[in-house]
Amino acid sequence: MKHLGRVVVVSILCVLPTISIPAHGQNQETNSAVRPAPQVITVTVTDMLRSKNGVDADVLIAKAVGFPNDTCDVITTFDVMQRYELRQTWSKVRQRLDIVVNGTPYPAKFRDIGAYPLGLNLACIDFDSPLLHASLKIPVLPLEMNSPGTSSLSYDDKEVTKTDPGTPFLNKRGEISSVLVATTHGELEFASANDIRTFLKAAANVAR
Repeated sequence: MKHLGRVVVVSILCVLPTISIPAHGQNQETNSAVRPAPQVITVTVTDMLRSKNGVDADVLIAKAVGFPNDTCDVITTFDVMQRYELRQTWSKVRQRLDIVVNGTPYPAKFRDIGAYPLGLNLACIDFDSPLLHASLKIPVLPLEMNSPGTSSLSYDDKEVTKTDPGTPFLNKRGEISSVLVATTHGELEFASANDIRTFLKAAANVAR
């Protein structure tokens, strides 16, 4: 990863610091209000440790919220993948990447896109088994067409500070207007539906 691989972001396993959300004090009457989608999917990185008595133990290392899409099985923040990629070279570490749907983990894999467009803190995660993914019949959230951009959307700042990075925000039609991501400075910002489309265009050009 040329850009996001060096990004230092806030892990959702930790307590979020004081967050500044730029450009969200818009007039509720003149802007489209959006709300966070229900969080039913997460992506986790787990260490598989072998104790002295030979019993395996799983230790959760990182997790992030994700949402389903047609191009990527799940889109999440790169925070969790940074931990996964860093530890891939550690000879004594056995780790597992899972997509967790309604509390049940399923084996997953990371789609390495390379140099990410716009420097977005997003990652593309796929189920190991396409057949399993198809059997789960996870509904895909559509992206908002003709997105007005995040500057014209209205967010509730208190609601944002309680929401995990990777969470999509939906308009009244149930379409994704933006997704909450972290910056290199630890602040939170929003990637618009158009930004997500640019990310997906790059992901579509990489084999699963």
